Amino acid sequence: MAFALITGTRPEIIKMFPVMRAFDSEGIDYKFIHTGQHHDYELFLKFIEDLNIKIPDYNISLASSSGPIEQLSEMISKIGSVLKEIKPSSVIIQGDTNSVVASGLAAIKSRIPVVHLEAGLRSYDLRTPEEYNRRIVDHMSNVLFAPTIQSERNLEKEQVPGRIFMVGNTIVDAVKLGMQLMSTKRSHMYGIKESILSKIKPTLDPSKCVLLTLHREENVDNQDSLRQILSALTDSGLHYICPMHPRTVKKIHEFGLEGLVSSTVKIIEPVGYFDLLALLKTCRFVISDSGGIQEEVTSPFIDKHALILRNSTERPESVASGHTIMCPIDYNEIKKSIRKIDLGELPKKLNFSPYGDGNSAHKIVEILKNPMIPIQCKIV
Repeated sequence: MAFALITGTRPEIIKMFPVMRAFDSEGIDYKFIHTGQHHDYELFLKFIEDLNIKIPDYNISLASSSGPIEQLSEMISKIGSVLKEIKPSSVIIQGDTNSVVASGLAAIKSRIPVVHLEAGLRSYDLRTPEEYNRRIVDHMSNVLFAPTIQSERNLEKEQVPGRIFMVGNTIVDAVKLGMQLMSTKRSHMYGIKESILSKIKPTLDPSKCVLLTLHREENVDNQDSLRQILSALTDSGLHYICPMHPRTVKKIHEFGLEGLVSSTVKIIEPVGYFDLLALLKTCRFVISDSGGIQEEVTSPFIDKHALILRNSTERPESVASGHTIMCPIDYNEIKKSIRKIDLGELPKKLNFSPYGDGNSAHKIVEILKNPMIPIQCKIV
């Protein structure tokens, strides 16, 4: 029987991509299901094209105007119908989104074992919905792939019922594979056309700019928080390149904050994965509220500092490695932190990633192939 790999957002696709590649190289049968939690299907297809992975076997269409409760309910029902049809040996999910919770619940209610990639992350900040999602999924999973020693310890402390394996994070694999695809002479086979860098260079030097990504609900849905962030960026005197999330664009207009976006902040359309890697590799440093970027900057292929606009993180390893610094949403604190990074007043970074050596997908697949691993449903 085939595995069912389920994604719902672009970060999940990126982190599942190395596992899909490993499955393909091993000739392992799997079905790819996408829940459509991110509504922009064209950008989703751009990621599929960039990563050279197959179109989903099942692409679930969701009501675009539904709230989180309705969305979760709809996903559980529709994923359950797909699982009933394909009857997979186990369901593989990654991360901490509503799609992950819905997929896990649909699986266990269908008496199908759950395999959770990136298990054990904890911020201990219950103001964020992702923290609840992580805990729920970890406690319903049969096999848990923890990316670090810390995440493994978190799971052991909580006495989760499933089997735990520390394997690293597939994001390091994804960066490595992405860089290899970008540099190969056969890059045209992978949809790599004109680079985002060449599009920007006529008017701006990306190597002298800070890469900015901003999308989290607590930052962009709060008018005061968004105002303080934009004001600090504009007043910092630096130049920024910002592939802006549609949610952020909408809120800037809704709150009437267009005047705080100065000419030093170059807003561009959301980009595919290769363009994101190119920007990460080239920029001076990064400012973000993203979880994945906290990991990507630790890759030896990127190795950048990042200022993380959050009060807490479920990825303390990137702080300990010297790659990221946390910053509360406060105008003065943001300006002070930007200046600190710009002047190079940070401790030296470790010369390796705390998230592994880029071989996590191979470890995961080898474990799943092992007949001694009891991937058996515990639901009675």
